[in-house]
Amino acid sequence: MKSNRWRNWGLVCMFGGFFVMYCGMYSRALLPYLLVVGGIGVVAGILIYFRFGPVNPSIAEIECPRCGKRTRLTGLEDACSHCQQPLRKTNDGSYEPYVPQE
Repeated sequence: MKSNRWRNWGLVCMFGGFFVMYCGMYSRALLPYLLVVGGIGVVAGILIYFRFGPVNPSIAEIECPRCGKRTRLTGLEDACSHCQQPLRKTNDGSYEPYVPQE
């Protein structure tokens, strides 16, 4: 679930960068600055995708206890990618539902 959030941020950075560069068409005075700022946004999105884009094939899939669908979990605490049920890794390696403390 965390990697999906990072991928979403990468997508926002890329589209935001393209939008900023597109806005430069309407102001010749700001065009060079908007191209640089938009280019930085696009590069940031690409770097985020390179870091979090590939899914690690060694991550084991489990069946969510709430919705019953297969999901991949990373880390000690994560959420089901389908129903957003928070899950915590136990000492024996399985995951159990829990209520996050905020």
